[in-house]
Amino acid sequence: MSIPAISRYDMANRIERTVAALRSTSLPLQMPGAHEWEQTRRQLITQLENRILPHVRQVSTPTVMVFGGSSGAGKSTLVNSLIGEEISQASILRPTTRTPIIVIHPDDEAALQDHALLNLGTCVCHQRAIRGVVIVDAPDLDSVDDSNRELSARLIDSADLWVFVTTASRYGDALAWNTLTMAHQRGITCAVVLDRVPDRALAPVRADLMRRMASMQMADSPLFMVRDMGPHSGLLPVEEIADIRQWVELIARTQAGNALVDRTTAATLPQLRSDLLMLADVVDLQEHARIDLRDKAREAAAAPIDKLLTNIEHGRFANGAPTTSWLSLASAGGPLAKLVARRKPRFFATRSAIRDRAMITVFESVLTSVRVALTQGLTAADMNVTEAWRQDVVQTEELCQQAAVGVDMDTIVERAVDRWKADLARRQVSPNPWLAASGTAALIGVAAGGIAGAQTIAQSLGYAAEVRQARDDLSHRVRQALRELVGVYIAVIDEIAMPPAAVLRARASEFLYQ
Repeated sequence: MSIPAISRYDMANRIERTVAALRSTSLPLQMPGAHEWEQTRRQLITQLENRILPHVRQVSTPTVMVFGGSSGAGKSTLVNSLIGEEISQASILRPTTRTPIIVIHPDDEAALQDHALLNLGTCVCHQRAIRGVVIVDAPDLDSVDDSNRELSARLIDSADLWVFVTTASRYGDALAWNTLTMAHQRGITCAVVLDRVPDRALAPVRADLMRRMASMQMADSPLFMVRDMGPHSGLLPVEEIADIRQWVELIARTQAGNALVDRTTAATLPQLRSDLLMLADVVDLQEHARIDLRDKAREAAAAPIDKLLTNIEHGRFANGAPTTSWLSLASAGGPLAKLVARRKPRFFATRSAIRDRAMITVFESVLTSVRVALTQGLTAADMNVTEAWRQDVVQTEELCQQAAVGVDMDTIVERAVDRWKADLARRQVSPNPWLAASGTAALIGVAAGGIAGAQTIAQSLGYAAEVRQARDDLSHRVRQALRELVGVYIAVIDEIAMPPAAVLRARASEFLYQ
């Protein structure tokens, strides 16, 4: 390469830092564009690690030439014919090439010892290989096997030169042609081999193909034609692939290989900076999407709880069982009758335990109403959050399932109720002649729940401030329960590792001079 020796070490370090940054970058949220940019991220890693970095580290690294194309195009037969021996399996069965075959000359083995390309396929070191060139027989671009298609794309990104092999009947296929266009746009030097061309179609097919190549600024790219040999097995006749063999040997024995690498690098590094900056923007979008999901969880859960807080403020937990229980225990002859009538017992402790138990019974009815109301409110909040997330641009089905596993509604409700009871028990209030501390705490809770008779008694005993405080405490515990519920959802998205976009921008800035 033409990179000055003094800067080669620095360039290698920059590329290695960039590869490390790309490897640590992830796009965990499934949202529009994320899949395409994840493919770009992997593509950049492959290009830098397999194509550019080896040449930056070592001037004598052989040129990597990948033979790829459509199914049944004859790639393996062509590779075997260039080497002069059947190294890569050719067959009518599809896909034939499942594992890439990487053919190198023994003299190039040392230079390729640590090359990342060797991790992608089976390496064959052969004396008849062309020294100075690595020939790779790649899986089909249109393979029925997803992993084969992905591997083929990675190999193309690893190539210093991609030889697109197709046939007279398949060269217009959209997938293969789009891949050729993409590779050329990304700076990969491409050549085209049109295989199995009938003699009668040679001229019109060549003309059409050349027009296509010119339209995508590939007019200078090599174009080779291999005649249709009819049904046959084994290697192609030497004369049929002589032009291709001479061209490969020319690249191997001249500086053409280095020129190809320089051209590819010159096209890739400026695009690399642009891709890194765009990828950083995509990472930012993912972080913004995560913040938006947090906000939606809080906002969606708030409405049902706001209604509950209003009911607490106005003491609306007396309907039904609490009122029935109060009337039963506070009516004439009931254990709370003297308290209601303000008739002081002769001694403060006389039958206090009975009155305490009666008041606690009413309070338990109020607590049941609170439990029901809080459960309903939290359930509605939970449903609202799930619905808000499912309507988001992010695919949240999996996230909602994770949150559902983490939400223990009964535990959240019981914890809130127990904490409120503990709040009441801790309050220091002035004693009264009818109730002990436990009964007095229960009275304040019953009054806070909204039972009119209890409110009147609490007022007369000077507990109005304590009743207001009890309602404030209950509101606090309800808000706390809501935070626990929402916290489960937020914890799910906060557990997702989100790399800082600043690292990618820092790496992009190192290629400003390009």
